[in-house]
Amino acid sequence: MKHNDVIVIGGGAAGLTAALSASGQGARVTVLESAPRVGRKILASGNGRCNLANTGEMNYPGGGALARQTLAKCPPAQVLAFFHGLGLITAEEEGGRVYPGCGQAAAVLDVLRGEIARRSIPVLCDTPALRLEPAQAGIRVHTKTGVFSARAVVCACGGMAGGKLGHDGGAYRLLTDLGHTLIPPRPALSPLIAEKGAVKGLSGLRLPAILTLCRITSGKPEPLMRPSQGEALFTDYGVSGVCAMELARRAGEEQKQTGAWPILYMDFSPMLGLCPRVYGWAEVSADPFRHVKAAQALLESRRHMLPEEDVLRGLLPRVLAERLRGFGLPALARQLTAFPVPLAGVRGFEYAQVTAGGIACDDFDGETLCSRLVPGLYAAGEMLDVDGACGGFNLQFAFASGLIAGENAARFALRKS
Repeated sequence: MKHNDVIVIGGGAAGLTAALSASGQGARVTVLESAPRVGRKILASGNGRCNLANTGEMNYPGGGALARQTLAKCPPAQVLAFFHGLGLITAEEEGGRVYPGCGQAAAVLDVLRGEIARRSIPVLCDTPALRLEPAQAGIRVHTKTGVFSARAVVCACGGMAGGKLGHDGGAYRLLTDLGHTLIPPRPALSPLIAEKGAVKGLSGLRLPAILTLCRITSGKPEPLMRPSQGEALFTDYGVSGVCAMELARRAGEEQKQTGAWPILYMDFSPMLGLCPRVYGWAEVSADPFRHVKAAQALLESRRHMLPEEDVLRGLLPRVLAERLRGFGLPALARQLTAFPVPLAGVRGFEYAQVTAGGIACDDFDGETLCSRLVPGLYAAGEMLDVDGACGGFNLQFAFASGLIAGENAARFALRKS
């Protein structure tokens, strides 16, 4: 039996910050990581740049109440102060996104690992936790290599997103076996799958667009959420790019609620010069046909210069122009500003950036992230039913919740010593 004040299960963003936070309170800490190395998901985040925080308005489609409580206790400025104290230089970009100044995700992991090593905090890789057992003196953590005991435990095992970078769902059992509720996990921030033939011939095409997710009610499209705008990428299976991935969560919810996948309308007005090129959420109006009249006027003006059959010359990439050849002007304007893509699914966890669902937030105190069911048990990061939009929100919650959970776990443990 190996005794500790605090055991942190998981060596990712939330786990490493929890370990340092607990150590900072004077607790003896051990980190158990199931993978061969810690922090692999940190290295992959932000396309290798690691968007570690966002100073703008909070955007958490899942678990928003707990996220707000957590970030009220540990706001973005405090998360950044923590990293600055470890020696990391950061830079803020458009939309409040914060990156390491050198533009390399490895810098974030380096400062975390460096401080873990400086404090001589044991990190045991290839050591998955198999079971938690509440005991009189605290909590026992059963692994293949032995049993660890601690007065407090922080579960920061992450979610299922990212394929090999996530877990297979087994980590949730650590908490569900103790009575915690699991909200069924599903992919969020993941590419969209189109019905067969819907995007045929367009694979590889990357275009600025406004994307609106709709259900069809009485033959008319009904928007399900605010449109997302950015660079859309056509693939052989559907549509990718951040603006498309932002819609995956809501698309999955619609299918679960109604049994039918929604339809995606793609508005190419930013490419046509009919509206600004914006990366993020589009204007409040969610009418998928709001730019049809402007597109028709543009096409009418071009018809005075070009034959009608060549009205798209120089306006669109060739493959899209070929796809739309044969439409008359009114219908063509509609295709350019409300190009319909019936959806057939969302790509799985292997391709998702974030997990929606997880351990129910109501099972944990929002001030301390302590379990309401098991004294001395804490949770942090993506293991909880919290998921944010693109732009650093998910890592921000992971770091903030890790700092809070680690601090409070250490205080609990030291009070019991």
